[in-house]
Order: sequence, then structure tokens, then C-alpha cells
Amino acid sequence: MRVTQLWTGLTFALLVNSFISAEPCEMAITLPGNLGSEALLGSAVALDGELLAVGAPLDTGVAWASGAVYVYRLEAGQWTLEAKLIADDADWGDMLGVDVDLEGDTLVAGAWFNDAFGSNSGAAYVFTRSDVGTWSNPTKLLPPDPGAEDVFGRTVALGDGFCAVGAPLDDDQGNSSGSIHVFDQNADGSWTHAAKLVSSETAIGHQLGLGLDADGLRILGGSPWAYDGRGMIRLWQRLGSTWSSSWFMTMQTTGTPEDYFGFSVALDGSRMAAGAYRDDTYGIDAGSVWVMEEVFDGWSFTQLPPPEPQVGAQFGVSIALSGDDLLVGSRYANIDAVDSGRADVLTAPSWMHRMTLTPPNPANESEFGWACDLEGDLATVGALYQPTDGAVFAWSGIQHACGCQGDLDQSGDVGVDDLLTVLAGWDSTEGDGDINADGITDVDDLLLIISLWGPCP
Repeated sequence: MRVTQLWTGLTFALLVNSFISAEPCEMAITLPGNLGSEALLGSAVALDGELLAVGAPLDTGVAWASGAVYVYRLEAGQWTLEAKLIADDADWGDMLGVDVDLEGDTLVAGAWFNDAFGSNSGAAYVFTRSDVGTWSNPTKLLPPDPGAEDVFGRTVALGDGFCAVGAPLDDDQGNSSGSIHVFDQNADGSWTHAAKLVSSETAIGHQLGLGLDADGLRILGGSPWAYDGRGMIRLWQRLGSTWSSSWFMTMQTTGTPEDYFGFSVALDGSRMAAGAYRDDTYGIDAGSVWVMEEVFDGWSFTQLPPPEPQVGAQFGVSIALSGDDLLVGSRYANIDAVDSGRADVLTAPSWMHRMTLTPPNPANESEFGWACDLEGDLATVGALYQPTDGAVFAWSGIQHACGCQGDLDQSGDVGVDDLLTVLAGWDSTEGDGDINADGITDVDDLLLIISLWGPCP
């Protein structure tokens, strides 16, 4: 056998084995003790590095339903509450935290019912974290052309040096046609309005900006109500100081009314994803997700079905991309005869289903999966109606088996000594080398050692 053939076989076996062995571990999150009644904690979630932001738009910040954002920091494998962020100038019903995003030490939160320029004109707030973990008073972002009922701030996203804010009920191109505003961060930390994004296809009722994500120098916007709810997405690219539309995808001729393609969108490098959470292809309102891959002449696209199609589950109501992994929320999926919701991890290149995340205490219509985010080995899912004030859940072990499965000598990493233990027990039915507990120490245990090599997560 050639060496190349051997390693090709090992690589394939390693991938298959890692899919089979992956078991996420739930991480403890202590919910805030001062939550307002029915705060809708978990309406929005965002992960970046060791920080987790969670929106609670009906929480009491400075008044009823003025909203709040709770920030957690990862310490020794536990999420510890670091701060409660509010807008000092907020008023009742502003709903700060309806959407959130994190990028390094910068956090942006939308307050779509803020009345700065008329009823529900909207606002967004940017908070900055210091080196010692304190958060600044926020900078309030407002569009240069505000209008009542624009709901500016319904969606927010951070990219490289800019912030994007959706105003899906903006009327510039017809009633509720929608728009996306871009703000640049200046050297002194202030923010300047840089662009307003619309498209030639945007028309009455499209609600551009209801789906929104950013990555690098790109912005992906969704118009889920376009073409009787068939939906559309559009990608913008920044060149210098100019934002240009570079690609779009519409379901005008291929979708059906009320699929809502583009309600959720995700952008990560050379991949995009868009959910159609009420698509009926796999059952009434079972949902689906489309994944787009960048190719030499544009973008390819593939429709992904739910791993276990269920009528009414709404697979794709939320999505998140991180590297080769895609996390998809299904807010009404049935778990143990309860319509509590679930979230599923699928992995490129074939988008194989790898794992399902479920709430530890399923509650009917808690909408677990309404919001989700994913970064590397970590995942988080919001359940805004989890009794009684909403909840957020988190897991590790998305990419690697958690609990450091291969650390046989308890040294804190998987290395040479663990490999030697496996080799010493080769073909034995006894001993410490049987990592996967199948009754024998063999090549599967060796492949596990290789897949888990390095520091424990």
C-alpha cells in the first residue's frame, strides 16, 4: 500500500470518527437575578472570543421594556456575568437588545422602537469594553434621514471598522421597502454615517435589512418579504470608501409565497447562508437553508433540508456560520413530545449533520432556536419564551469532543504520553487505551488521539 493511500484512508476515517464521537457539553450560565418580568432574554445572542452578549428587549433598563444587554465572559470553562448594559437616554418600550453583535471589545445593540425622530423611528447603541473589563457609556447611532416607524436598529452587524444597521420599514423606495445604514468608526472611537444601502430591486414591502450580517468588508442583507414573501438576499462589497452591490439571489421564480428566504442570513469568509424558515419543500413550514460558496465566477448555491423534517418546526429561523460549521435553529421543533425547539450543527463540505442541541428542560413554544451563534468550539442558543423571562444556553465541544476525551494522563493536553498509552494497550480489551469505550484498543482510539491532539479545550 502506498503511503498516500494510507494517509487518505486515515484522513477519511478520522473525519468520520470525529463526526461520530463529537458530543457537545452544556456550559452553565447563571441567569441574571434582576430580570424584568417576561424580559425575552435570548431574543438575540452573539459570541466573539471569550465574550457572549445576550439581548433582553423587554427587560427594565431605565423604564418598562426599555431593554438591556447582558454580557458574559468565559472564565475557567464557565460563563460569568460581567455587565448589564443599558441606554441612559432610553424610554419605555425602546426594546434595546432586539439584536446584538460583538467584534472584539465592541458591542452594538439595536433599539428598534426608540422614538428619537417619531414613533418607532429606532436607534442603535455602540458600547466599548476596556482592558479591565468595564464598558463605556454608549454612542447612539441615528440615520441622517430618520422617519417614524422605520424601526432602524431592528438588525445590527459589525465588520472591519464599520457597523451596519437595518431599517426594514424605511419607505425610501416604497412603503416598508427597507434599507441598511453603514457607519464607519473613526480613529478617536467616534462613528460617522458612511452609506445607505438599497438596491434597484427593492420595492414596496420587501423589508430590506430584516436579515443582516457582516464580515470583513462585506455586508449581506435579506429582504424576506420580497415577491410575496418568496424572499431575496444581496451582497455588498466595500472598495475604498465605496459600497457596491456584487451579487444577489432571488426566489422570485423558484420559491413560493411566505417562504421568507433571507429572514436569517450569515456571512463568513467565502461562505454565506440564508434561511427560508417557512419553506414547505420538506413539509408545511418545515423550513430549509441555502448555503452559498464563492467560486471563480460568482457563488454556487445548495439547498439543505432539515436533518429530521417536521411540520411547523421552522428550520432556518436563525443561522450562524463559523468556518466549516453551520448552526441552524428550529424554534418549534418537537423534542420529547414538546414543541420547544432545537438547533442543529451541519459541517462542510457535504453539510453532514453532526449534532443536535436541545434545551435541558424543554418547554412548549419556548422558541429555543429563535436566536443562535457559533464560534469555533462554542455555541449559544436563545429561548426567548423559556418560562418565564427567557433563557440562554451554551455548549462547548462543537469541533472537538469536550471533557478532553483523549487526555489519558490528565495533563491538560492530548500528546505523546497519551499516544504511548494507546500503543501500549494495542489489541487489548483491558487498560486505559480504549478511549471510545468500544471494548478494544485499536485504530479508532489512535485516530481519536490524533484528532484531539493539543491543549484541552
